[in-house]
Amino acid sequence: MRKKTVGIIFLIVLLAYFLFFPSPGAELAVRKQLFFSFHPIKAFSRSIHEGKIKNDPKYGDLYVVDGIDTPFVYVKKTAWGWRVTSSGSGP
Repeated sequence: MRKKTVGIIFLIVLLAYFLFFPSPGAELAVRKQLFFSFHPIKAFSRSIHEGKIKNDPKYGDLYVVDGIDTPFVYVKKTAWGWRVTSSGSGP
């Protein structure tokens, strides 16, 4: 009983971390954005490429995802990790 409770608490903490904290890598941040924008299969099956725009002061770095309606995703590095700042159909 105690192991089950500890396991459930661990899963809840892990889920909260995954949902609310920035990702440790830029590509993982893009995949997380895809997953939570109702593209869970595409989040793991599509390829992600770095774009030509780097270190934009407002948006960050550009990443391009193949095969979705809004393929351009900007991610920015923060003190906690990478987070998506913007996404859309054009850079």
